[in-house]
Formats: sequence, structure tokens, C-alpha cells
Amino acid sequence: MKLGFKEIDKGLKNEVFVDDVYIGTVEANIWNGKWAMRPYFMHHSPRELIKKLKYDSFYKAGKAMAKLYSETFIFNEDDDENDTQEFDMRGIFKRRRP
Repeated sequence: MKLGFKEIDKGLKNEVFVDDVYIGTVEANIWNGKWAMRPYFMHHSPRELIKKLKYDSFYKAGKAMAKLYSETFIFNEDDDENDTQEFDMRGIFKRRRP
């Protein structure tokens, strides 16, 4: 898993990428210096919990978001071979009449 960051908004935000896929941003609070994550993907954790979690650096916040992303989306490479299903479509259009 390759973790990447792109600084935006004069260093107050960072876009987070996992394997070159955008997963969200981490934002700094200028008053307390803590970083919060703003995921761009749907996850099963309560939004209130995600808003309360604060981190000391953008890297720690990004790493926590990457962990949440990897826990939410579990990919199995063997599923690629079994995800196709053949359908016989020959009779569908013959029965349809205007």
C-alpha cells in the first residue's frame, strides 16, 4: 500500500492518496494544531467518531484514514476470475413488441 500526500490550501490541508487513488483530505485546525481526517469514501464508522478523532501531524491523520480505507475495502485478487456470469440474451429481444 503506497501512501501519498499533496499539500493544498497553503499547507492547511493535504489530499491523501492510497495507491494513486484519492481517498480524502486531512485538515489542520489553526487554533490547536491538530489534524482531522475528511474521508471521501463511504465507511461504516460513525461520522461523529471520525470528527472527534484528532492527530498531531498530517502524516498520522493520513495513515489513520488509509487504515480506515483498507478496513472498509477488502480486495481479494482471486475474485477477479469469478465475477463474470454468462446470460443467454437471445430470446429477450424476440419477445418484445412495440
